[in-house]
Amino acid sequence: QAMSPQLSIACSVVGTAMASPLASAAGATSGPGSATPAIAALPATTGPPPTNSPSQQQPQVGSPAPAVALPALAVGVKTGPPVKFGVTDPISLQEPSESDRLLSDKMREDLEAEFPTETVEGMARRQAVLREIEHMFAEWAQGVAAEAGAADDSLRQGVKVTTLGSYRLGVVHPGSDIDTLCIGPPNVRREDFFASFVVQLDQHPDVTECVPIPDAYTPIVKLKMRGVCIDLLFARLAQALPPGGDPEEEAKDDAVLSNMDEKSVRCMNGFRVADQILQLVPNQDTFRQTLRFVKYWARRRGIYSNVLGFFGGITWSLLVARVCQLYPYYAPSQLANRFFRLYLQWHWTKPVMLCEIVEPRSDPGLAGLKVWNPKTNAADRQHVMPVITPAFPAMNSTYNVTETTKRILLEEFRRGFETVRLVEQQKATWSKVCEPFPFFEQFHHFISLEVLANSDEVYNKFSGLVESKLRILVMQLEAVKGMYIHPNPLQYDLCGSDLDWPLGCAMFIAMSFSKDAGAHPGLTVDLRGPVTQLMDVINQWAEKDAFAGQFKLRVRRISSAELPEYARDPAAAMAKRRQQLQQQQQQQAQVVRVDGEPPGTKRPGGAGAESEPPGAKRARTEGGK
Repeated sequence: QAMSPQLSIACSVVGTAMASPLASAAGATSGPGSATPAIAALPATTGPPPTNSPSQQQPQVGSPAPAVALPALAVGVKTGPPVKFGVTDPISLQEPSESDRLLSDKMREDLEAEFPTETVEGMARRQAVLREIEHMFAEWAQGVAAEAGAADDSLRQGVKVTTLGSYRLGVVHPGSDIDTLCIGPPNVRREDFFASFVVQLDQHPDVTECVPIPDAYTPIVKLKMRGVCIDLLFARLAQALPPGGDPEEEAKDDAVLSNMDEKSVRCMNGFRVADQILQLVPNQDTFRQTLRFVKYWARRRGIYSNVLGFFGGITWSLLVARVCQLYPYYAPSQLANRFFRLYLQWHWTKPVMLCEIVEPRSDPGLAGLKVWNPKTNAADRQHVMPVITPAFPAMNSTYNVTETTKRILLEEFRRGFETVRLVEQQKATWSKVCEPFPFFEQFHHFISLEVLANSDEVYNKFSGLVESKLRILVMQLEAVKGMYIHPNPLQYDLCGSDLDWPLGCAMFIAMSFSKDAGAHPGLTVDLRGPVTQLMDVINQWAEKDAFAGQFKLRVRRISSAELPEYARDPAAAMAKRRQQLQQQQQQQAQVVRVDGEPPGTKRPGGAGAESEPPGAKRARTEGGK
């Protein structure tokens, strides 16, 4: 029933300095203090799930719900002792059967074959890199503190490097980065961290990439040391620690946030959330195994991206942790089934929470911290699929979700549930559950955004900017009558397809047309307005003039027949690129220099200077970040 209306897009945006425009048990409510999880009956339709306007959704946080008896168990089924994790009693205390354990073992084996955990050697390399960064940060922080007049015996107090995210949760694979938090004392400023410490990092012989992003919502330094990717955050303590105090232990107490600046609170809470997740799940090993599967599935299905309006790593962790709380004795294969079923049926007007939301205390230093509360905050009532972090101050980890990404997520939960059921019936394999989403086969019309740059610094900054603003285009396209859209979170290496620009990637948004969306034969869909609004935002980039002539953004509407090879077959495009580079090297090797220097001799700025093949650092894989 798909139709292809006439499309109009008058904005091939190619300006160098960009120019514009171009049940569970019951359908009870749930919230802090409620007795049952907020899940509804399984929808009967298989099309795009109906969603209410966010303005019509009024979460009833704190409303009571009737108690629900646990379902009757079959004869011979074993149950564990009564326990309670989180805000409700468990749905089931059933223990796994032998067949459940065998199915979980098969799930783990198949996952290990496709998405292996980090090797012992790889973990040792990561730990060595962390020790090196901790040593560098400690020396630098002590030096800055000494310059600020700190006493000798207090120089080391309040200095700590710790981890958060997937590394702290114990879900590490060879391609993953390490989210790292540097905790500094009150006399070490954030400005110093992003200035003098970044200089030290950049000058380290083992650091091959170092990109500071101090103006981000959560300021970060992205670097690569000895092949290990690191995301470095900084939190400044608001008050000195007592003698002998451990910054990592102090960070677990809410009082550490008193009078702390907002950016430090966000960075510190990354560590605090990961730590609390591990404390709030019944079995950490089972949690980790299930989370590995869910994260791999989400990546393969193209729904792993917080910045684009899907779910990010912390949200997937919170969702898995909640399922573990509700089924404390289940095996990973059983939890995978319940994961998909639970969130397909969930009443998304209600938040997913691991614990009660803690309101601000009387401490004046904490009074300014905003806690997620849809009763008092109008913006919080607009959130489409709220998943709340457990650490104070409670925040919604899914504030970027739109009606479009919600529809796609629910479709994937449905498919996941149905496919896991087939696996349980021995009619499918676990690899079928995690089959890649056929993005370029599923759709026939696309908006292509090619980001081009001539240096690593400009590329990293500009591509990050475009990625962070792409959600604006998604939200504007949602309002265009006659079509559904489907953003793709993957970035595709251009593989040298544009010889004028050594670095580049492409991002895609698919468009589909149907009667359900209001399409009809002869309809004209004008894309100029949404693209113009995106360009207006990107044109406000503070460093646009500083990097004039060094970047380009090209926006086009293309059909499936016009897809470039780097999108249709990335492996073939990359292989062709390698072959081209090899031919170039062979041609250079045949050059006889009059001055007798061997081919490839480096000369500053000279024609014989060699560098890494263009775009080599930018290759993206499905398992990459």
